[in-house]
Amino acid sequence: MAIKLSEVVSLTGIPGLHKIIKADSKNVILESLDASKKRQMVRANMMVSKLTEISMYTENDGNEELITIFNNIQTKYGNDLPVNKKSSNDELMTFLEEVLPSYEKGKVYPSNVKKLVQWYEILAANEVSFEKEVPAETSSETSEEGAAEEVKEA
Repeated sequence: MAIKLSEVVSLTGIPGLHKIIKADSKNVILESLDASKKRQMVRANMMVSKLTEISMYTENDGNEELITIFNNIQTKYGNDLPVNKKSSNDELMTFLEEVLPSYEKGKVYPSNVKKLVQWYEILAANEVSFEKEVPAETSSETSEEGAAEEVKEA
């Protein structure tokens, strides 16, 4: 079963990406997306960022969601990226120019592109879906996604 991008988070200070297993207002149980599949519980006050809430600065509209950038990468390169985390800064910025031509040159750095590439490789290896999700129309049900939203805001 493919993982939804809305289930994937980044933890500040901890490398890699993690899938939300369960969340409530105080804790989130995460599973790493690497080969170890290590599970851990983190407190709601830790910096847990859903990838669907992260964007890059652009000149035109202010920012572009990662899901759009991931879709651009997938369309242009599939799983065979021309760069990796060891690529030069010039190669990384040229790559970004190809997948997001309108990026804000004064605000987006090679380290941002390196993280983008690393995340894309992890997501592609785990067959994460880059399709935009349509929000559920019923707000009476509490979902893991809704609970994770509460955690982020706390």
